Amino acid sequence: MTFENTLRSDTDPSDRPGASILAAPAALARSEGRVEVRFRERNSVSSLAHLYQRGCGRVRFPAVENPDYPEAVLINTAGGLTGGDHMAFDISLEAGARLTVSGQAAERIYRSIGTTAIIEAEMTVADGATLEWLPQETILFDQSRFKRINTVYLEKGSRFLALEATLFGRTAHGETICSASIRDGWRIHHDGALIWYDNFMLEGDIQAKTRHPALLDGARGMATVLLVDDMAELYLETARAAARNCGVRAAVTCRGCLLIMRLIATNGYDLRKALVGILIELRRALPGHPAMLPKVWENM
Repeated sequence: MTFENTLRSDTDPSDRPGASILAAPAALARSEGRVEVRFRERNSVSSLAHLYQRGCGRVRFPAVENPDYPEAVLINTAGGLTGGDHMAFDISLEAGARLTVSGQAAERIYRSIGTTAIIEAEMTVADGATLEWLPQETILFDQSRFKRINTVYLEKGSRFLALEATLFGRTAHGETICSASIRDGWRIHHDGALIWYDNFMLEGDIQAKTRHPALLDGARGMATVLLVDDMAELYLETARAAARNCGVRAAVTCRGCLLIMRLIATNGYDLRKALVGILIELRRALPGHPAMLPKVWENM
């Protein structure tokens, strides 16, 4: 038996008389990754209690200046996602724990031949714990297909600061998106109740749709910043001031324990600069919180 024969099966189209080897499309390789992280608090110190990583999903824990606020940096070793790829994250904090989660680099969603790239994140935050979900931007390329769902379970007395930012191509590289599909959603539960269900969908002629004044009005980047806190209204004026001074179009509202900020920008640089300023102001306002940014955000 030769090595070549071990790779064939009785149903291989190339075994049929007259069949060309080109008529037997090989199955495309798909990236799959999963990361699970759980932190606990002991003697006022937050530390890793559980870690699991699989496939192209990895996580690293860099040294930080303030050990009271550890950081976890998520990594996709595949270098990007395309149709059929799947990334899953499970982040949980026990009572009193603190953690900032960020991404090593911007996530890239490349051209798909029909299927969808999926990113799913589930986050659980116990009473007295603080979780920051601060990934870098997601960049969509032409003919990409992307679905992202973030599901969050928060106990009363917890705090959650989060953002998601999306760019439609890289303006600095002269890229444009003629056709793509994005479905982006949040499901946030607080004290056992669903407090926010957000679902954004855009597909087809992206250039035409993003120019519509009721949608993005020509913007090439968008972001959502969230703060869930039992006293969220105390930070409303800070958020409004940060929105006024961020240099891009932004709006803020507060609904009970949930503060929501939306931003749109004409390019990725302006959006990132705005997010950096907003994060600094919000972090500075939170009691006992360091104003410095996560290390991966410091390259602005």
